[in-house]
Amino acid sequence: MVKVICDSSFLVLVASTRIKNIPNVETEIGTLEYVVPNMVVRELEKLALDDKKKARPKMR
Repeated sequence: MVKVICDSSFLVLVASTRIKNIPNVETEIGTLEYVVPNMVVRELEKLALDDKKKARPKMR
C-alpha cells in the first residue's frame, strides 16, 4: 500500500477537477491510502469560514 499525504491544494484540486486513471495508477504501484494531516484539516476549516476564499460559481 502506498500512502499519499494530501495537502490543502491537492484536496481543493481533487474536489474541483475530475481525476482520471486512478485505477491505472493503482495497477502500476498498488493500492493508494490517502492521509490528511490534522493541520491540513484545520487549514481547510479556516478556508471554509473565510467568505473571501469561498468558491464562486463559474461564469460560462
